[in-house]
Amino acid sequence: MAFKLSVSALEKSIKHLCKYGDTDVFPHLPELAFFRDESAAIVTELKELDLDSYNPGGAFEALAPKSRFGFRITHQLSAVDTVLLLAAVIEIGSLIEARRPDPKGLEAFSYRFDSTTEGSLFLPNRTFKDWLHAQQNRIQGSLKIKQVVLTDISDFYARINFHRLENLLDEAAPANGAARYVKKVIKVIRAKQSFGLPVGGTAARLLAELALSDTDKALIDHGIIATRFVDDFRIFLNAGDNPYDVLSFLAQQLSINEGLSLNAAKTRVMSRTAYLETLKGLTSDISEEAEGEALETLTADIYFEESPDPEDVEALKTLNLLGFLQEEIGKEDYDVGRIKVIFRALKIAKPPDSIEYIISNFSELVVFAKEVSLLMQALEEESPGCFNDLADSVILAILEPPASSIQVIRTWMLELFVRGTVPISGVQFKKIENLSSLLDKRQLHIIRSRTNNKHFFRMHKAAVGQIPPFEQPAFISGAVCLPKDEYENWLATLKPIFSGPTCHLFLKWVKSNKEKLITKLGTSVDDQVE
Repeated sequence: MAFKLSVSALEKSIKHLCKYGDTDVFPHLPELAFFRDESAAIVTELKELDLDSYNPGGAFEALAPKSRFGFRITHQLSAVDTVLLLAAVIEIGSLIEARRPDPKGLEAFSYRFDSTTEGSLFLPNRTFKDWLHAQQNRIQGSLKIKQVVLTDISDFYARINFHRLENLLDEAAPANGAARYVKKVIKVIRAKQSFGLPVGGTAARLLAELALSDTDKALIDHGIIATRFVDDFRIFLNAGDNPYDVLSFLAQQLSINEGLSLNAAKTRVMSRTAYLETLKGLTSDISEEAEGEALETLTADIYFEESPDPEDVEALKTLNLLGFLQEEIGKEDYDVGRIKVIFRALKIAKPPDSIEYIISNFSELVVFAKEVSLLMQALEEESPGCFNDLADSVILAILEPPASSIQVIRTWMLELFVRGTVPISGVQFKKIENLSSLLDKRQLHIIRSRTNNKHFFRMHKAAVGQIPPFEQPAFISGAVCLPKDEYENWLATLKPIFSGPTCHLFLKWVKSNKEKLITKLGTSVDDQVE
């Protein structure tokens, strides 16, 4: 038995990854620059790969902050495995979509698979803001709706039952090679657990929708009027309907059939009038709002990283965004989602006093590592050199909690050096050179190249075969600081060692891009998350 991916699925996978990135948690894979430049050759090679005999590697697994004192496990796959998994899901995307409610309805609003949309895998106009508008229209169009139940699923991605998902894949795509490969990847990644999807990537989004397809159908069959965006449910009640009835039905369906549970802390019932007021506040034009309310509207505009309208961008520039941020962070029980929205707004508006604010308050902002790193990159691109004196502060943050104990925070702090947002000297680098996690080591190789540390690469280039596969491309990329002849002669010796799928293409690519490679690896797609 042999299964090979189609050219179409591979092309769509690579195009999507190059546009949106491989994950919305970690910095994007540096190999995305390689995908972008060599997509045709990569597809030509990967279409001949037998996925029934190919063994995917595991994923890098790391702790990431979810709320002020809450955490979740997140994952990043290797570059090739990311392409293959997404392509396999694309192969069965239409079969998964066929199990879901009619996309013309509101029942399952999020992530509707569509292979015809250029550069994306999902139907347009299905953002979180579109969902809010659709609910508003539904309620206003029916005077029978008197109450709305709001609830969501606790730890949704982490609690999806693998055996249940296997059954759903078998039902949606029986005897399908792509489905076999998807199951194999998840089994490898979640080897120690019988539940959970790899968190952060596009492939998992569509698989998560499949995991709730039976729940969507059960609600419809039971006559419950509901709509869902990922794991957020809104249930519309007519006069005489009892909230306990619909909640108990949903809770029972999720618990008995899916092994999932509702989040009691986020479950509430609102009157028709109160919920419409909430929707109105989230969907109106921010230029029409008072300053204190405008950010609430903005929340809907840029939820899930949706780009705001040009008029909203201008309105953003009139708001005291740094004041909003300072006020929110100062709360004992701050709202992480709201803070992320403010950072996103700052990244768009780029108020001139943002640079000094970050420098003065850097240690307090470290816990929001991704958001502050992307904001700093945007500011530095507009004002080159504005963070040239911040290296010591970044190093101190890396070596102390929370970054020293939470990998994702540390990774985004290191990314400031990887992308050159904050320059670092060889002497300063010595303070962090012994960081030991696999992800740290991968980033350290690129930072060494920026400090022109030829000695390190000369000392270790003969032992590249002993470096874990996940780390090897970064070591090879970092070694571009070596002289041209030395580097090219060394690359020629790597072919027998570095020989997995697309590895030889990668060696040719780094050779031809030696002088501009580190700049290419620092190109960000992190603000293009779908």
